[in-house]
Amino acid sequence: MSELRETFVKPDAALEGANSLGAAGARLAMSWRNLAGTIETLNGARPWGDDEPGNEFNKNYLGGENQPAQKVLEMGNGLVPVVELLGPTVKGAVEGTVDVDEMTRALFGGEDK
Repeated sequence: MSELRETFVKPDAALEGANSLGAAGARLAMSWRNLAGTIETLNGARPWGDDEPGNEFNKNYLGGENQPAQKVLEMGNGLVPVVELLGPTVKGAVEGTVDVDEMTRALFGGEDK
């Protein structure tokens, strides 16, 4: 039989950390949206020109799913929303843990039970 393992959570500290993580995720998401919008706007203006060298550069830089600029935008658009949800997810987990502890205490007695 495996030995008992206990996990202790300091709810106030964990919630403070989750709130900080949430704020950082929100700042990252806002910055990313601004940056991605700027990149898309600048690239949409075709700054390399419409001549043959400009078109070739655009094809090799943006033109398709495996090109560098497009790949960065796609990866950022996939990763940033996940990071943005980390803080609220951790906060929900901590709150859920506290709720379960309180419910268990109410149903089965005090801390010594």
